[in-house]
Amino acid sequence: MIKFSVMDELIIGFIDALRRRETTKETYRKALREYSKWLGGTSPSVMTSGDIERYKDYIISKRLSATSMSAYLTAVRRFYDYLVSTGKVLENPARKVRGSPRPRRHLTDPVTRRDIDKLMSAVDMSSPLGRRDAAILGLMIRAGLSEIEIVRLNLGDLKYRGGERVVYVQGKSKDKKDEYVTLTPLMEETLVKYLEERGESGPEEPLFRGIGNRAVKERISTRGLRARIDHYFESAGIKKKGITPASLRHTAAMLAIEEGATVSEVQRLLRLRTSESALQYFEEAKELMRKL
Repeated sequence: MIKFSVMDELIIGFIDALRRRETTKETYRKALREYSKWLGGTSPSVMTSGDIERYKDYIISKRLSATSMSAYLTAVRRFYDYLVSTGKVLENPARKVRGSPRPRRHLTDPVTRRDIDKLMSAVDMSSPLGRRDAAILGLMIRAGLSEIEIVRLNLGDLKYRGGERVVYVQGKSKDKKDEYVTLTPLMEETLVKYLEERGESGPEEPLFRGIGNRAVKERISTRGLRARIDHYFESAGIKKKGITPASLRHTAAMLAIEEGATVSEVQRLLRLRTSESALQYFEEAKELMRKL
């Protein structure tokens, strides 16, 4: 004789009460089995909206399609509607937890690993300019810094935190530098080479200066930064439609995903406001894999 848990019995009651097609019932049944697994024996009646948000993060980490993820959350929401209607819980903790909209594709494409090698090989590391540009490219490709974050960097933004070298950044629409990225040993080595050539100066001095007679001691401009990156795209022979300076930040996300990063890790890497924004990169990573 099969022994059912309390959660199993609740799911059975919910499915039986549904006035839906069998295919819809099976979708809900599958989704609620996953929810039951996540609960791990905890009663669904003690869950709060915060718990449902954590379940949503768990579903996101499974890298399901946006459609599947929405179905899983809808099943939980409808399940709690049923529990409320039958007096088993007082309110629906999933009611205010928003689902994830279908991600929109980014306008830029990432750079492949092979093309990253070509790009970095195009940099002349024997010159001060090349060492500066290698440091910039490294921060964009591996730490996911945007153009504006690069431009706004000061020498004083390089700090130590918990024994690791970090750099504090100020992104678009931000009025302070309250987020940071941890430098990998290779990024730190490249930056040190550039700084040794550049020489010491105050903490408020720009980390990356411009080039040319007028801009040699001034902060690199966004226009100047884009021109340098496009120069390397051309030199490496990888300039094509969809490849822009913004592609380097996109590349940072794709590399992290390839190396096993979770949705929350990509969100932290790129300093994104929502997990849905990070999920967009996972959707595109799936598309790229299908094309290989």
